[in-house]
Amino acid sequence: MQLLILILKQAELIEKLLKTLAENGIHGCTILDGHGMGESLANMEDVPMFGALRAMMTSYHQPSKVMLMAVKDDEIIKTTGVIKSVVGDLSKPNTGILLSVPVYYCEGLVGEECH
Repeated sequence: MQLLILILKQAELIEKLLKTLAENGIHGCTILDGHGMGESLANMEDVPMFGALRAMMTSYHQPSKVMLMAVKDDEIIKTTGVIKSVVGDLSKPNTGILLSVPVYYCEGLVGEECH
């Protein structure tokens, strides 16, 4: 099993992505709001930064969504394919980041043996 993580820069695609995942039999996802380091730094009062730079970074805020999915190893290719069919080429700027990490232990997945 793997934890599939998608940081989706194009937050407006989240509904379409969720529908497409469900249509392909892929269920079970946690979605979080994402905030980048630049935005967080721009909002800190005690970080020395030129006013123009701070204004530029604050006005450029691009919301993102972070999706977390526990996916069986044999479902990774299907799941990532569905994601890329909606999101597009992840090598393009401001699209997103997709990665997975192995899961060696978990509890709480209904109907799944994961430890």
